[in-house]
Amino acid sequence: MRLTIACLLALCVAGTNDFPPNYVAGTVIELNDNGAWSWFMDERAIVDDGKLIVGSVRAIGDYRNDRDPDWGNVEVSVYDLASGATRHTVLHRHLQQDDHDNPAFLALPDGRYLAMYTQHGVERRIYYAFSEPHNPLKWGPASTFDTPGSPAQPLRGNNVTYSNLFRLSSGRILNFFRGVGLEPNYMYSDDTGRTWHYGGRVAHGTSSGYSPYLKYAFDGVSTIHLVMTENHPRNYDNSLYHAFIRDGGIYLSDGTRRAKLSETTDTDLNAWDLTKVFQGDPDNVAWMSDLELDAQQRPYVVFSVQKDGRGLPRGQGGFDHR
Repeated sequence: MRLTIACLLALCVAGTNDFPPNYVAGTVIELNDNGAWSWFMDERAIVDDGKLIVGSVRAIGDYRNDRDPDWGNVEVSVYDLASGATRHTVLHRHLQQDDHDNPAFLALPDGRYLAMYTQHGVERRIYYAFSEPHNPLKWGPASTFDTPGSPAQPLRGNNVTYSNLFRLSSGRILNFFRGVGLEPNYMYSDDTGRTWHYGGRVAHGTSSGYSPYLKYAFDGVSTIHLVMTENHPRNYDNSLYHAFIRDGGIYLSDGTRRAKLSETTDTDLNAWDLTKVFQGDPDNVAWMSDLELDAQQRPYVVFSVQKDGRGLPRGQGGFDHR
């Protein structure tokens, strides 16, 4: 698979709908000739110091292929916005052939970059590494942080997936991840990522099924917005719920303080205790793909729904938007 970016030149094309296959109204720039990623970690791509920095995972052959010298490499592509040149480096060799392993990036005040990533639900270990100052092509060795819990089978127990990095104006760095109970958890660092501490569990999804899903958006100061489902759309007729985190509290969309952000592996807060954004049902099963803030710091969510699956067994009906 090819990881590309399209630079759009126009929003409207007049006069015809007879476009060639794979038509793009712009210039396609290839960032990596083989790169997979999922959209539940952020920031997956950042622009800093005149460079576009993008992470991806190389996939060679089938999922468990370990014969190719580049199988499962976590890679960083750096596109120079001025020269148009793209260069690549390997962040972590032979991690896992899975798009869930894509790194999240954070630009640090001293010019270094922090990358954080996990395997897909097979362990409780979170990986992180630092670049050299102003050089996202040179990375130091990976360090690890082990989250709470006990060993479990893949995609069970307290195994981790995803990373979402935010640096508050206070200097504290937060990382939100799927962890304890296969639900949203967070960890934090008060020394620019050198050491990490487990924070707590954010909220519960449904007790049956697999895992709730979240997207986050940060105002760059102190407020982190989130949109959450009850579970995976294979397992539940998802609605969407919004809240924001600020100064140790979790708030509804209207600013009402709903709960204290948990500092333990448990919480009394559920997804459905938050502000409902969209009501799901068997014919409209929601899943979000992005959450952003507008110029007035108001959140807006991009999502789609699985259609026409009412009453049908899993795999026999409904269109999963992936």
